[in-house]
Amino acid sequence: MDVPDLSRVEMLILSALSWHEQYGLEIVDSVKQITDGRQTLSLGGLYTTLHRMEKKGLVEARWGDTTEVRHGARRRYYTIAGLGELALVESRRALFSALTFQPSPGAMRA
Repeated sequence: MDVPDLSRVEMLILSALSWHEQYGLEIVDSVKQITDGRQTLSLGGLYTTLHRMEKKGLVEARWGDTTEVRHGARRRYYTIAGLGELALVESRRALFSALTFQPSPGAMRA
């Protein structure tokens, strides 16, 4: 199984979804919290990315129930799929490896 490389935004969305199922605005808030407010997502950009991630098999979606409070409108809830979990683990591993890399003294060039 090929594990796709993730963009930074995809990695943030999957990180947000790795805790529990969420709908759009919750994902936006989670990403903002994860990044200490340094990354904000527009809802339009988020839904475009989620649609692409769903096609890649990284996330799964379902429609929620209608409610009176929402005047019959339904929320779309997203969860991380198995492939999304694998891709997130691989991306975290690669990032950690890059951040902690220390070349051996003999490998340094003058």
